[in-house]
Amino acid sequence: MKKNLYWPLILRQIFSLPCFFLFVFIHPSGACPYCSLPDNRIHDQWKHLPYGKVKVAGEIGRRIDLTIDGHLKKIDLTNSFLKQFGTKEADGGFIGAGMLLDAVARFAAYSSDPEIDAIRNRIVDCLLENRQDDGYIGFFTAGRRLWKEWDIHEMVYIITGLVSDYTLSGQKRSLDAAVKTADYILARWSERPVDFSDFYLLGIDKAMLSLYQLTGEERFREFGENKKPLTWTPGIEKGRTPRMYGHIFAYMAVNEAQLDFYRMTADKRLTQATSDAMDFLTARDGLSIIGGAGQEENWTDDQDGEGDHAETCATAYMIRIYDNLLRLNGLSCYGDLMERSLYNALFAAQSPDGRRIRYYIPFEGERKYFNTDAYCCPNNFRRIIAELPLMIYYMKPEGGIAVNLYTASSAHADFDDGTKADIEQITDYPNSGAVTVNLKLNKSSAFPLALRIPGYAKDVSVKVNGKPADGKVTAGEFFVINRTWKTGDRVELDIPMEFRLVAGRKRQSGRVAVMRGPLVYSLSRVANPAIDPKSSMSFQGLGKITLDPAALSLSADSTVRANGTACNVKAWNPGFGSNAGKHDIELKLTEFTDPEGIVTYFRIPEYSTIGVVEDELIKAPSK
Repeated sequence: MKKNLYWPLILRQIFSLPCFFLFVFIHPSGACPYCSLPDNRIHDQWKHLPYGKVKVAGEIGRRIDLTIDGHLKKIDLTNSFLKQFGTKEADGGFIGAGMLLDAVARFAAYSSDPEIDAIRNRIVDCLLENRQDDGYIGFFTAGRRLWKEWDIHEMVYIITGLVSDYTLSGQKRSLDAAVKTADYILARWSERPVDFSDFYLLGIDKAMLSLYQLTGEERFREFGENKKPLTWTPGIEKGRTPRMYGHIFAYMAVNEAQLDFYRMTADKRLTQATSDAMDFLTARDGLSIIGGAGQEENWTDDQDGEGDHAETCATAYMIRIYDNLLRLNGLSCYGDLMERSLYNALFAAQSPDGRRIRYYIPFEGERKYFNTDAYCCPNNFRRIIAELPLMIYYMKPEGGIAVNLYTASSAHADFDDGTKADIEQITDYPNSGAVTVNLKLNKSSAFPLALRIPGYAKDVSVKVNGKPADGKVTAGEFFVINRTWKTGDRVELDIPMEFRLVAGRKRQSGRVAVMRGPLVYSLSRVANPAIDPKSSMSFQGLGKITLDPAALSLSADSTVRANGTACNVKAWNPGFGSNAGKHDIELKLTEFTDPEGIVTYFRIPEYSTIGVVEDELIKAPSK
């Protein structure tokens, strides 16, 4: 192996795990649903419905629309993203124009909005008009290109954005430009400095592999096999490290490419790093209550929710990996993880009016907005929001539909046997767990309809055309209905939505978070005038408030969204004495997406700990 390749041999030996060793959780089936991947399979069990086949309303649809209308259409495209490509005077830095193009191409395909399509064309026009004859697309000055920090990272995501544009709009010029830019990198790969950090190669694996899948050109496949091998299995490195493996976004960006390469080769080595990540998140305290992870962009396991917790880039890639694993394995636990992350950590990254984005999402203390539209987190937020329409329904071409995310929506699926199925989902989830799925078919057809039963749910009922469905409904699994369907068939799902107190772990030990369905609730001073907004009590002090578990009730709240929810709860101020017959204060806990929320974990009286539950997403450690 050459010294200037991706991972020097000696470091790979030190930091790698045996390639074929897969962790196994303690699980009734004998294998962990989070980290066990199908043996020798290269075909997904479920596939996406393409853009244009799904329309989304409800809270998820509102967030998509808010990002389009309240954010994308208000960006200063010229000054924030495009003019630098014309001047080419930079000595460093990252903009993320390719990430933006990836998001905009997806939003254009989803929405058919001419204004968004015009933005897409404008970005492509700028990138191609300012492309150098040798294929370089960037904004660095001559002599500083490619191996100066972020330049290759910028180019890699430009390739990704151009590939998305070609795939979704059919513009051949975008694919041609992506190929030429990739060849610019390949032609100079041997010039890579020995000390050049792998961190700046973020996304290169996925970009090259995407080009191979589109063109069949072996040089792009060979890159992932030899020049920058994808088979590394580094294990998790906690905390800030000089290598990329402590960085969640970087780690999972490689995981995404590894899983795609696994689909092509069935090489189990390519699943190990993803299995390690899932094990760390779900069995080793890497995942926080809001579905975020890490501090300062890196893996941590101490449940510290202050400051630089839950980088938005990391959250976006976690959701993307959950989607990958759901398609590969067909297991509903990934939908549970996805739902927790998007309703809390992801949506809390966006201001209520949609305009501003956060870099980090702490669940304890003040949350701050990022100061620019460029850079990685705002762009990765846009990208993952644009991917959400793909994660609501899944299908099997030979016949079969899975409902993964519950939100008012509609979808159309075409099966190989000629069946055309229209699905309408009527629900106000997550306000309630009442979901109705209506079917309209061009002909009667037998196929499985799979409904994700959330892991938090108890006593869920499912009815088909008003009658109880056959079979046992189990929390944390898909409930599959196999029958011959016809137009007018109706499936009704009733998921009880009760408040639950979820036990804190490590730094949060001895306290509880308040949840209802997928939603986490938090305390803000603004929503609670009984707490003096000018009080000197810190958020740590507010976290010492003691809640009465017997005095929680649901109320309507429009702090963040119309027809939103809140939890009213009686409590006692910090200090000794929790007199069950007399409370000190009544609080309103708002949904975690409330930008003023600063406290998520609370004390409860010792006598009430019997009612506390463990987080249903957390599994027993693997051996």
